[in-house]
Amino acid sequence: MASKVRGWLHYPTGIFIRDYLLEHGEAYPQEMWRALKERRKSLGVAYGSVRSFHLNYIYVLKKLGLIQPVRRERINPKWFPRTYYRIVQGMENSPLWSAPQIALDPRRGKPSIRRKYARERKKRLVVAPPITPEELDRIWSTASAFLKEKGYVISRADFETVKPEWPSEAGLYATFEERVGYAIRHAAGIAYVSRLARRLTSVEEVPEPFKSEALKLGRILEREWLRRKH
Repeated sequence: MASKVRGWLHYPTGIFIRDYLLEHGEAYPQEMWRALKERRKSLGVAYGSVRSFHLNYIYVLKKLGLIQPVRRERINPKWFPRTYYRIVQGMENSPLWSAPQIALDPRRGKPSIRRKYARERKKRLVVAPPITPEELDRIWSTASAFLKEKGYVISRADFETVKPEWPSEAGLYATFEERVGYAIRHAAGIAYVSRLARRLTSVEEVPEPFKSEALKLGRILEREWLRRKH
């Protein structure tokens, strides 16, 4: 069995997933993400979203042949089934676990690429003044009316339960119309998957192809709204 790695500085996410699967045998993605989140929180280290975890690790580890699905479990007839993964036999000690994204695409490890990404990200990080409660009310009222017109109904309370960070994220957009478009995009996706699941849920929690359908729907409605306003 592969030896476990201890200590944050030498404990990349890929290694954490490997060690978690070595200990538990099999697990579903959200279970592993929650364990990682608790570990990061205990260390005072930032962690990404469950969607980021899926895209940057579960998808990549499958592509590299490090993990494989073993079974699906439906714990509630109203919910989407969980897909459980385990380590592919013989890959426990593979060096690919330590940096799976670079293993899949070596360009991501080049210093020049990292520096370029950091410069571009710095340009995008504009500190905007907070949106006033009155404008938030106006944004949501406008977005909600548009969504209702399209047949997608979601309350503000439900939207903020799933997307509590929306006021700060919407504030990164320059105009009122773009901020409404942001709310439409995310609220439409949540309304769509919640209707399918018959319970309030986030887009990140649902499996493919429903996740992609929800994201596509949100983008389509956002574009339609912005075209209407220009």
